[in-house]
Amino acid sequence: MPKHGRRRAGSSETHHTGRQTMDFPDASPLHSFFRDGGELAARMRAYDWSKTPLGPPDTWPSSLRTIVGLMLTSKFPMFVAWGAELTFLYNDAYVPIFGAKHPDGLARPFHEVWAEIWDDVGPLARKALKGESVFLEDLPLLMRRKGFDEQTYFTFSYGPAHDDAGKVAGVFCACTETTGEVLARNALRREKDHLTELFRQAPGFMCVVRGPEHVFEVTNDAYLQVVGYRDLIGKNVREALPDLEGQGFYELLDRVYETGEAFVGRQIPIALQPSPGGPKQQAYLDFVYQPIRDGNGTITGIFVEGLDVTDRARAQLRQKLLINELNHRVKNTLATVQAIASQSFRPGEDPQRARQLFTSRLLALANAHNILSREGWDGADLPDIVAEALRPFDHENRIHVEGPRVRLTAKAALSLALALHELATNAVKYGALSTDAGTVDIAWFTAPGEADAPDRLSFVWEEKGGPAVATPARRGFGSRLLERSLAAEMSGTVSLAFKPTGLRCEIEVPLEEPTGDPHAWSSESA
Repeated sequence: MPKHGRRRAGSSETHHTGRQTMDFPDASPLHSFFRDGGELAARMRAYDWSKTPLGPPDTWPSSLRTIVGLMLTSKFPMFVAWGAELTFLYNDAYVPIFGAKHPDGLARPFHEVWAEIWDDVGPLARKALKGESVFLEDLPLLMRRKGFDEQTYFTFSYGPAHDDAGKVAGVFCACTETTGEVLARNALRREKDHLTELFRQAPGFMCVVRGPEHVFEVTNDAYLQVVGYRDLIGKNVREALPDLEGQGFYELLDRVYETGEAFVGRQIPIALQPSPGGPKQQAYLDFVYQPIRDGNGTITGIFVEGLDVTDRARAQLRQKLLINELNHRVKNTLATVQAIASQSFRPGEDPQRARQLFTSRLLALANAHNILSREGWDGADLPDIVAEALRPFDHENRIHVEGPRVRLTAKAALSLALALHELATNAVKYGALSTDAGTVDIAWFTAPGEADAPDRLSFVWEEKGGPAVATPARRGFGSRLLERSLAAEMSGTVSLAFKPTGLRCEIEVPLEEPTGDPHAWSSESA
């Protein structure tokens, strides 16, 4: 054990440590290798080495004295473990590494001093004892040098220490603690990984292209989604994205690289072909081309960042079309109302009857509008239009309806709803529904159009059992409506046959939308 504070006759020195002020005897001539080296040299001079496996210093091999002398004067952390028990000697620079193990760890066996890491360093020490040098960088070691477990990192070498006969008698170590550097690097790596992950998962698309050829250096997931998950890294933009040829993007990149002026694009159309030979897909992008400069201000690349705004652009286009359609629809509706009013309030017409006609016709128009509104004005099913138009004229199951479920455009649905209202009104006043025995048969079917022409709808209204009819002297509003709306505006044909058995109306118009559900729909009463 060290004998702190023991003084001998003759000269002496006072040594200041972090714990206390201690006086150590001067080195004797035999212990001259303890003369220099600070605190540890003083402690070694004061130590009773006769109680250690090393014995008194004057019996130490000259090679050990040389190693200790060099170690004590070095400003680099070192230790030597000597002899059968690897007695542990170290210098002042090693004290911070030793922590609370100092000074009691001096002259104790290596495996006791560092018991908590012996499983890690013991095999390395045994290699050195066999004459093999070992060097390790940033080795993780879980030490207990301050009274608690502490993750540390060290870069060190273990080399064989030879006695005077040239045999390996111990282990010499020069080491440095790299815990701070390793933790800093790990923190930096984690931060980099975190930023890389943020970059990868960013909702906006991003990439970096380098050099005048615009070679892809890095991309994120959103960018790959936009261009179709292609292999981009290491390829220039013309090679990686040949489908951009002729769309101006290559030229924009060249201009930004040459001038150093950023480019900001808003809702720029782009046509991409994700798979070779496949169809091009239209998209719209908001993006920025930002030049990247090095420390000297030289442009080295371009940072690309943006958003795929295709949905927004299409929504705006749909909104514009909807507004235009709404304007057109309002104008058409007003024109229809004007025509209804003009026909309902003709000169010489009884005012009360005119108001009734006008109200019933507006109601028919409104009912058709209700159906189209529920469908978002994308069209309506023919059975729904027929049922709603004839609902006010239900005469004890005397209207028979049969036909497949056919999808009509909004324009066709409105025209047919008004036409059915006029036909039903005429039937109630003058036709089959004006008697107790009359009936109306309504049927329709579809047929394929010629060549690339759309399918055609054939619609038949036939009255039976009513008063005998004859061709009227003049055409009424219903006849003119059929001819104008269905025949002229919808490129259809209308045939009115005033047969003695009842009116027969045949309508044929092209279908601008698919016929939809082919299953037949029928009702004995609309």
